[in-house]
Amino acid sequence: NNLISAQSSKSCPATLTNIALLDDNTVLNYALVPSTAADGDAPNGILCGRVEHYGEGWIALAAAETADEMVGGEAIIGLPDESSVLKYNLGGFSVDLVTPMAESMQTLWDESIVQEDGKTIMTFAKWLVEENELEIAEGRNDFLFASGSSNTLAYHAARMGISVDLMAGEWDVLTTTTSTEAAMMDETTTLTTTEAAMTTDVTTIAAATTDIATTTEAPMMNDPTTEATIATSEAASTEAATTTDAIATTLTTTTIASEGLDCTVDFCENELTSGYLQRYKVNIPEGQDPENCEGCSILMELIFEGEAWLSIGFSEDGNMIGSEAVIGVPGGTPQKYIMNGYALNLVELLPEEQQTLTDASITATNGQTIMKFTKLMSEPSEIEILFGDNEFLWAHGSDATLAYHGNNRAAFILDLAAVGVAIGEEGATNPTDPPVEVEDNRGNVPNAIQGLGGGQDCTVKFCENELTTGFLQKYRINVPDGQDPETCDGCTIDMELIYDGEAWVSIGFSLNGRMIGSEAVIGIPGSTTLKYNLNGYTDNLVQPMPQE
Repeated sequence: NNLISAQSSKSCPATLTNIALLDDNTVLNYALVPSTAADGDAPNGILCGRVEHYGEGWIALAAAETADEMVGGEAIIGLPDESSVLKYNLGGFSVDLVTPMAESMQTLWDESIVQEDGKTIMTFAKWLVEENELEIAEGRNDFLFASGSSNTLAYHAARMGISVDLMAGEWDVLTTTTSTEAAMMDETTTLTTTEAAMTTDVTTIAAATTDIATTTEAPMMNDPTTEATIATSEAASTEAATTTDAIATTLTTTTIASEGLDCTVDFCENELTSGYLQRYKVNIPEGQDPENCEGCSILMELIFEGEAWLSIGFSEDGNMIGSEAVIGVPGGTPQKYIMNGYALNLVELLPEEQQTLTDASITATNGQTIMKFTKLMSEPSEIEILFGDNEFLWAHGSDATLAYHGNNRAAFILDLAAVGVAIGEEGATNPTDPPVEVEDNRGNVPNAIQGLGGGQDCTVKFCENELTTGFLQKYRINVPDGQDPETCDGCTIDMELIYDGEAWVSIGFSLNGRMIGSEAVIGIPGSTTLKYNLNGYTDNLVQPMPQE
């Protein structure tokens, strides 16, 4: 490897400024070193890459003829337990057909794979053109990404196909894990989506969910070491109609948890997520109408259990691009930013004359980070904060160094005019008002009690939920007399699935939106509907529960 790299004056830059989303937990940071005629004996370009995966397991990045065709592709696979990053031929779907290339073809350099703080990072440098290998163009290429649930090479936990223009720094999602092709590392042939809808994460739908906690928004923060970050579902959902929950479009909403607290007098609280609290108070000058207030401001505190950078964003549509944010890093001062894109150079400080925060501070002491600031609700050329419903974005880092936040972000709606303590979707208790319904790209998912009918009680009548075109879910919750539906002993649900066509149908129940480990009711025409454990993606791992 050292000999090969020494044949050219080319080398990878210190900073990999381009990015591509590989899945909701993984980003490819890369740089293209193009070929030039001045290179003498080595007129060849270099792809410099660093794959950062928020999880622990093997990871693979493959060049392919097309993003939906794994067989015949060539992959760079990193195995953490072996500290191995090698090139492989993808000869088939089983592990024994995924074979390392010959020693003479192992020409990667600057290769490494490490795991730290729950993250797996693989780096490499590769020639664009190599003998008897797929050529990587200096323009657009199709790539496949896969990651495992452990460090042992086996069936993948996630897979995605993307198209990347290496020269332009642009990328598009082409396929997701719902592809009918088996995974890159499957030991057996997987079921196709038409044979087993349960094999896709997106079809494991929890019946009568109270709130969908998926988020759409791209990271509000970028990694300053890579000058890059990733887009989440905002980009992915437009390219892949079969994206999973992790990259689906929805907003969480707040509900009122207790009555009697005036947020213009006292601090109200909103639990953004476990260990991350938002406190706020709306300041209305004497004689002003809060609906058309001149000089109204909001005093906000973000309290995080841990030491990390913190951010709160203000959006007109729940999306990151075009939003504005207050970002604080311990050791600095919170400031206002405009989010023009996902790369660091597109997350820009607002001009000095717009840095109007007062009493702004961020401290990290005793294992807790607290950011405070006061902001005018209406400012020239900025998104207005309303005395009513607002679309906010939150994010935090894993430490005090500004970097990609992983899954630590969400978009949510907060009603500043509400009287009470506003609690986010994870912390809501005893709501007095139903949450706001927000459409996503999978159709409306109703509240467990408040159905889609606009006030219909799903404990009295059947509520309906269109899972997809031609596939309808109807349900009713049965609450015994004297029981509280929130802590019910003996509650049941009546459910009907109506499909326009002749096929087996299934509804699954999951703790995390994933198929493996979930349970499902599966019905096949001509046989009895049964409950199943979904232990894997193949037929033999979808097993009926015991008779009892």
